[in-house]
Amino acid sequence: MGTLLFLYSCKQEPLELYSGNPAIYFQGAIRNNIYEPKDNGNFSFGYMDPAEKNTVYSIIVASMGPVQNADRPYKLSIDPSSDLKEGRDFEFMDRSFTIKGGQVNDTLFLVLNRTAELKEKNLTVFLQLEDNANFTTAMNSQLIGTGANEQTKYFNKFTFWANDIAGIPWFWDASQTSTSSIINGYLGKFSGKKLKLLVDRYGLVLEEITAIGYQPSASAVLSWGYGLKSYFEEMQAAGTPILDEDGLPMAVGVYLQ
Repeated sequence: MGTLLFLYSCKQEPLELYSGNPAIYFQGAIRNNIYEPKDNGNFSFGYMDPAEKNTVYSIIVASMGPVQNADRPYKLSIDPSSDLKEGRDFEFMDRSFTIKGGQVNDTLFLVLNRTAELKEKNLTVFLQLEDNANFTTAMNSQLIGTGANEQTKYFNKFTFWANDIAGIPWFWDASQTSTSSIINGYLGKFSGKKLKLLVDRYGLVLEEITAIGYQPSASAVLSWGYGLKSYFEEMQAAGTPILDEDGLPMAVGVYLQ
């Protein structure tokens, strides 16, 4: 009999997923002591230097059960409705799709190309793991959250979108969240150049901070604001002011002026 895997739902109730052939799934993460499937990701070239023409995005595919000595290919398909096109907008660094001998995981490396199409809109690719002779996709989905926040997360589906648009992220956008006034009060008006500066100076993950619903903590906003203020003043004193996209000196918000 194969290995039994127990993951915990948001209600902390053990969920017996399957027994039998080893399953394969897109690896998620443990958040607040609860395992949460990861079924989506995104990337924008819009916040990157124009000279950068490609980047690499990684997705981990995991298998259940014990380590095997032999290589075990798995099946990955691309939904034909995807408009992020392989061969134009992205390529797989390795298309063997195999759990190597001695391993239980494989990492898909998507090499994203900065194509003209990405400047127009979000382009999306839908990836799906399927059954084959080595693995099953018996683990399908899991409910995460409660009440109005309840949502279904998938183990065997992964939606990835990309663009080349330096749009204002959700947490900074007045049309999306009322707390944006606080963000503007400390960080000042949004620009793609300022966001990139924040990412570089504070080691932020662009995918996380540009995600819909992302909200930085109050302590993070204070740290970013005061840190930028100090940096701008230092560079101004050195005679090398940081200029924003409009050519004027980059500035923090009114709360710090």
